[in-house]
Amino acid sequence: MAELLTLARPYAKAAFAYASEQGATDSWSNALQILSAAVEDEEFSAYLNRPELTPIEQVSIFAKILGEQQSVAVSNFLTLLADNSRLTLLPEIAVEYEQLKSQNNNTVDVVIESAFPLNAEQEQLLSQALVKRLNCAVNVSVEVNKALIAGVVIRAGDQVIDDSALNKLEKMRTRLLS
Repeated sequence: MAELLTLARPYAKAAFAYASEQGATDSWSNALQILSAAVEDEEFSAYLNRPELTPIEQVSIFAKILGEQQSVAVSNFLTLLADNSRLTLLPEIAVEYEQLKSQNNNTVDVVIESAFPLNAEQEQLLSQALVKRLNCAVNVSVEVNKALIAGVVIRAGDQVIDDSALNKLEKMRTRLLS
């Protein structure tokens, strides 16, 4: 997985730089999401990766999927990916692109895992604290994970704040066994 992200990062950076320059970050975002979903479909992926398909034919298949959303720039980007046998990286490229877009907008997507459902007040308090700590706007989503026993695990980009009872018990177990 890390290897795929490493390969995808330069393509995502290039796509984002171009889209930003053209003022088309949202249209590129939509196109990459559609392309990513297509590549993640097993049947489509198997069809796309047939050895007899040339890069030009692969790009034309994507053109049919995107329809009017395909610009010349997106087509050129797909041609570059196809020529380098990197079309399978589209899901990772889309993820990296969205992270770059969030960073540019000074926002971060935050996932809060909680042992129990949070009420609106708790969610708002956590959200406000995260805005202060991360120094940017946050898009919060909450997931319930009963395995945590109590507490929360907060994931913001590559940062993880684990204040769960499960984590504390695991640390205690490690200390007792050492």
